[in-house]
Amino acid sequence: MVFYKRIKRMRLVICMMIYCLLLSYSSCFATNYIVSTKADLIAKMGAAVPGDTVTVSNGSYNWGQISFSNKKGSATSAWIVLKAETFNGVVFTGNTYLQFGGKQVLITGFRFANGNSGANDVIQFKSAGGTLANYCRVTNITIDNYNSDSTGSTNNTGTKNGGDTLNRWVSLYGTYNRVDHCTFINKFNGSPTVVIWYDSTNYPAKGTSTYHEIDSNYFKGHGYQGSNEGEVIRVGTSTNSRTDGYNIIEYNLFEDGTQIDPEIISNKSNFNTYRYNTFRNHAGGITLREGRYCSVYGNYFIKTNTNRTTQYGIRIIDKGHKVYNNYIENLTGNYNSNTSLRCPIILFNGVTNSNDTANPAFAAKYFAADSAIVAFNTIVNCYGGAGIVLGFEVDSLGLYKPKGVTVANNLISMKKGQAVYIDTVGNANPVTYYAEGNVFSAPSNLGITNATGFTKKTLSFGTRVNGILPPPALVTDSAVNTTNYVSLLNGWDVQAKTRSALYDVGALELNGTGSVVAIPLDSTMVGAGTPMVTLPVKLVSFEGDISNGKAVLKWRVANEIDFLQYEVAYSATGSDFIPMAIVPASNKESYSYVNYITGTKSYYRLKMVNKDGSFSYSKVIVLGKQTARLFSIYPNPAKDFITVTVDKLSAETTVLILDETGKILKQEELTTHSKQIAIKGFVDGVYHIQLIEKGNRIATNTFIIHP
Repeated sequence: MVFYKRIKRMRLVICMMIYCLLLSYSSCFATNYIVSTKADLIAKMGAAVPGDTVTVSNGSYNWGQISFSNKKGSATSAWIVLKAETFNGVVFTGNTYLQFGGKQVLITGFRFANGNSGANDVIQFKSAGGTLANYCRVTNITIDNYNSDSTGSTNNTGTKNGGDTLNRWVSLYGTYNRVDHCTFINKFNGSPTVVIWYDSTNYPAKGTSTYHEIDSNYFKGHGYQGSNEGEVIRVGTSTNSRTDGYNIIEYNLFEDGTQIDPEIISNKSNFNTYRYNTFRNHAGGITLREGRYCSVYGNYFIKTNTNRTTQYGIRIIDKGHKVYNNYIENLTGNYNSNTSLRCPIILFNGVTNSNDTANPAFAAKYFAADSAIVAFNTIVNCYGGAGIVLGFEVDSLGLYKPKGVTVANNLISMKKGQAVYIDTVGNANPVTYYAEGNVFSAPSNLGITNATGFTKKTLSFGTRVNGILPPPALVTDSAVNTTNYVSLLNGWDVQAKTRSALYDVGALELNGTGSVVAIPLDSTMVGAGTPMVTLPVKLVSFEGDISNGKAVLKWRVANEIDFLQYEVAYSATGSDFIPMAIVPASNKESYSYVNYITGTKSYYRLKMVNKDGSFSYSKVIVLGKQTARLFSIYPNPAKDFITVTVDKLSAETTVLILDETGKILKQEELTTHSKQIAIKGFVDGVYHIQLIEKGNRIATNTFIIHP
């Protein structure tokens, strides 16, 4: 019997060894195929396994449609690579275009030049047979003058002059794909350069979230002269604009574009992030056209070419957008007009209110800006009607005006015009906003009668440093209610430096600490052939709570590119940390880990490890062992008041009420076990309550305000 048990164990060990060998086969026995024909490329890419590379010999090829799919990869497997023999050594021309599907496919090094793919996308993340691409990457690709209409159409009907056709250069389908370090130059025909597509849906139904990344690319010379279909990047369409996208567009350079369409980036879905991009001498700007709850921060809008009079900053339409830490210099987009749609920052009127979202007739209409936050932006040396415009009537039906807008701690320096404009035409639906901490200088003064929240100063900016003009010292530590904006800014400024305890007004923290992660980009820093520098992952927040005897650790991150893992470490003393767990990176923004408390105090920190082995540490957080606390709220939902009850009352107990953005709306001292708190006047929605004892948060709860 013992003998048979040993044989069984040996079989198990042998099986495990074979299994491990099979798993590592792709890396140990990876094959490099050399191809020089389209048929061979398609066959080899269809048969390749993770770890294999298909290399196209240098040369110029006119192959027409190239389409393949490969389903052998997975989200965590090695790459299946298709590459040029040398960078830019393979040139696709004529009517060549590429379609592919599968998982973990990496395509790199090719150049598409002086060709015409007709109505087809030059690169499509979907095979001709309909297989979607997931977890795939297109990098180090150049597309130059690949236009179906080399003259630039003057209409948006789809065709011109008996056959010239609109087409896109890159179409992203599927999920978790990346387009990075590519160069897209001299696009003159209509349809966007890059489009993110969602599942086909009927408005307002949601499609599948996509989680794509578009980063470190160079866009130059976009010159379509039609009035529509001229965006550089479009994220979604009207019919699926209620889809939650979670896409990240970052570290891209848009330069010297002359298209008539006012949108460089057109957002048409929810929860997308636009950060650390540079827009230089490029007509248009970022338009949050359709969709909700997007974040726009750390971007640079700079004009040095006097001919680029139609460059603007950010247009805000619909609900819940956050626009902060942006630097906007020398724009003339709303020259001599308070109501031009091209200006540094503008919040739109709408044809319907933000709650009327179910009617398909409104899918492509304008929704009034609602509950937007415009904070800590710098507008410097701009010309025109106003730096920030609250309310712009897009057409004769634009009756609904922006509401619930927060305008806070912005720095506005105008060379011509006024600081702010508010639409007062037709007072049946007036603009509603809250302003605090804004500092301005403008020849035509503030421009509005109610100066609450705006202070006039003489603003003299310094000599350019890291590509921008530093503000005068008077902005230092002068932001109003810094604590209300900690969760919004995550402690960063426009360069991703850490702000001081009291924030400066505007996008730049003069005494900010840490590395400068983002500056205005130039063509040596992005695009095909540029060094692929691994940017450090940015720890947005690292917090912990005690729940039922367990430490619940939560952290949020940004820029998780070429990143490996998080190592959670514990200490009972604050030194000599012991590794507790490894949490693999999975292309998310939020992570958590639960650990059981054993002592009166527990110390935790994160070790953040890149794929190249480099790493950094988080701050240390301290959690005390506590028993569960009874913390109740009633009524819930509430209307005019709530009653907060706690089982134990300690000295220095405070209740904080916060909105969904983390902004503190009300603070009450708790001197008895039960207290009634007035909430009349709060808008309908979800709110959070925090119980604070001696400066430490010990419990959190949630309630809803609804009639």
